[in-house]
Amino acid sequence: MRRSSRARIVVAIGALMLAAAAVMAASGVFDDLRATHASATVLNQLNEQRPEPRAADAAARLSASRNPNANRYVEDASMPAVTIGSYDYIGSIAIPVLGIDLPVASETDDERLRISPCRYQGSYLTSDLIICGQGYAGHFGMIGTLGIRDEVRFVAADGAMYHYIVSNVETDHLEDIDAIIHDWDLTLFTFGANDTVRVVRCVRM
Repeated sequence: MRRSSRARIVVAIGALMLAAAAVMAASGVFDDLRATHASATVLNQLNEQRPEPRAADAAARLSASRNPNANRYVEDASMPAVTIGSYDYIGSIAIPVLGIDLPVASETDDERLRISPCRYQGSYLTSDLIICGQGYAGHFGMIGTLGIRDEVRFVAADGAMYHYIVSNVETDHLEDIDAIIHDWDLTLFTFGANDTVRVVRCVRM
């Protein structure tokens, strides 16, 4: 009888653990779907408000023109931004090989990251833009799989399009994030397991 009771307890504990794992997995899927829907909604509104994408010229790298479709300006390097809901967005980032096209918020915080990737620091105008994103499947969850010379496109709020190619893909231990992600034309990063950070470094074409 004791063995039978113990067996039932073990089975019950196992069932609870499986149920907990299922709940956690379902929660992760829900978060992915919510984030994908939220970013798609913002991107649609951003596309409605900005001009058709065009190649960025040399002057655009130095100063942003006062485009009437950009209703706000980010102080850092005068990047134009479009206000959608409660937040400003400086443009969108597309990675064709991953099938993602996402808006980029002008500032980084937990609430903005639940909607889209965010500008961490720097500017596309000065070739030192750093973008942080969550590890959602539809956001930056797969950037660690990018290969050298994969294409990355950034379309600013004024329609200027900047083309980059992947130069390095790295996984580093998270100690000093600013030391990890500096000195590249474009840097994308997201946090991984065990206090690591996945970093994609890009150069402008």
